[in-house]
Amino acid sequence: MSRGEGPVVDELEYQSISPSDFFYRNREIAGFSNPSRATYTAVRELLENSLDACETGRTPPDIFLRITEVEDHRDTETKIYKLRVEDNGIGVPPEHIPKAFGQVFYGTKYELKQARGTFGLGGTMAVLYGQITTNKPVKVVSSTGKVIHKFQLTIDIQNNRANILEHVVEENPSKWHGTAIELQMDGDYSRVMYRLIEYLK
Repeated sequence: MSRGEGPVVDELEYQSISPSDFFYRNREIAGFSNPSRATYTAVRELLENSLDACETGRTPPDIFLRITEVEDHRDTETKIYKLRVEDNGIGVPPEHIPKAFGQVFYGTKYELKQARGTFGLGGTMAVLYGQITTNKPVKVVSSTGKVIHKFQLTIDIQNNRANILEHVVEENPSKWHGTAIELQMDGDYSRVMYRLIEYLK
């Protein structure tokens, strides 16, 4: 090196990643490391989110849970399941639904998270896991007692925001309030069936 020349410094590119992208790359942190564990975690997180919604509204919980097998994978032991959880909680105002269900760490009382869960992520990771394993959107139906709002959403992982694929508004003559969420995910129900039954007790 000749006199007067400084050391050569390689240029490094630093880039930040969104919370959604981080948990996409490290989903085992939130309990989605394999299909059986993901099945248990998704059910637990969505149910506990519903319990919190009912508790917030001081409403005795009436929660519906259904796990339906959709189709077998051809080359793996796991299956695709449709998971639906519906509650009679306070509901989510429509302006909050895209962020509450399509953005990790969205900070509002309508956030899809619960006090009982890990990292405050709630069901958002279930939505993200379902999307990355099946490439299917999440369906969200919610009402605060007025009209009913139906959304189909995906998560923009790179930008940590929701993509709204569909938004339909319907009348609500029964004044129903609550939230229903339906997603498809790569799972293994048979290996966690008894554990889930014990949890539900």
